[in-house]
Amino acid sequence: MMFNIGDIIATFFLLGFFILAIVLVVAAVKAAANKNKKLPADEPDLQNRIKALEMRVETLENKQ
Repeated sequence: MMFNIGDIIATFFLLGFFILAIVLVVAAVKAAANKNKKLPADEPDLQNRIKALEMRVETLENKQ
């Protein structure tokens, strides 16, 4: 089989294009996954929030 040099260049160009598209999709999915990942709250922050919620519940109960 005889291949033209243009055919070989076009084949590499098309394969490179599809590989680049796949790499970009994987990078976009990883970036979206990292963006949605929440950092765990530290313990003192949680305790402060719980205390604040308890105080709000007490004030609401006292109003009723």
